[in-house]
Amino acid sequence: MELYLAPLEGITTYIYRNALEKYYGGIDKYFTPFLTAGHLKGKELREVHPDNNNGINLVPQILANDSETFVSITLQLAQLGYREVNLNLGCPSGTVTSKGRGAGFLGRPDELDRFLYNIYDELSKNVKLKNGDTVNEGISISIKTRIGMESESEWEDILKIYEKYPVSELIIHPRLRSDFYSGQIRMDAYKMAREFTDGKIPLVYNGDITDIRSYQDKVKETGMESAGRVMIGRGVIMNPELPGNIKKYSSRTSASDYDITANDAPDRRRLKKFLNEISENYLEEMAGEKQVVMKMKELWSYLSVGLGIDKNKLKLIHKASKLSEYKSAVQMILY
Repeated sequence: MELYLAPLEGITTYIYRNALEKYYGGIDKYFTPFLTAGHLKGKELREVHPDNNNGINLVPQILANDSETFVSITLQLAQLGYREVNLNLGCPSGTVTSKGRGAGFLGRPDELDRFLYNIYDELSKNVKLKNGDTVNEGISISIKTRIGMESESEWEDILKIYEKYPVSELIIHPRLRSDFYSGQIRMDAYKMAREFTDGKIPLVYNGDITDIRSYQDKVKETGMESAGRVMIGRGVIMNPELPGNIKKYSSRTSASDYDITANDAPDRRRLKKFLNEISENYLEEMAGEKQVVMKMKELWSYLSVGLGIDKNKLKLIHKASKLSEYKSAVQMILY
């Protein structure tokens, strides 16, 4: 089983990724939060710079609906050594979809088809870089997608577009844009993709895996084998030990074989070290303590669910405005 970490804006930064890999591991491929700027600089450049991502298998994700911008960003990434990029066709945010990007691009199938033709035509063959190097086998482009904007009836036409191109991987979150992140996963749509692509495009499942039980259920529902590929987002942020637990138990086939208690909560001693490293590294990058504390509060909005933290205890973190106050609150919660 290969496990991918889904990108979460503001959470899965290079600082988080490095700490996760150091203290927990279990992730086979990481994806950056989406890049949008035509010229990589500042925060986006730091996110993808190889010096900040040593020892991890990282794929930059791009949010664009203009082929020239997509190609420009990809060529800059290629200069940094990347040979795979990921196209975001899944973000349901209104500010993104209103511009026809992310999941909003799915509602413009003719434009999407032309866009994909242009980027694959430009990047999946020999690519000349500004420094004179040549990428002889081209740059791989994977896609992270939803199944449509408003109706499942859109999905087949979207799949017909994807099958025209050498998509290196198709990561499917089986929800519509209108579903956002709630409601029932539309598992029939994922099964339809398996039948439709018939092995021609490698598929990756993404959605609602938050613990060992839900992982095991999704493996059964999708018909994946132990060699399948799964992308997990919130579940890892809630419990960073989840990837390791899945790797440990993924070879087992029946629900009774799983030790569900192994996923009850992460080891608190290791978790403290993990969180401390993240906060200390953010302190080096950010302007002041207040920004670091806000960043850690955002992370705790997920962790508190995985740990089952009482709301009254969580208030200790919410009230913190200084790093010392935040650390005291964490000490009291994790004792």
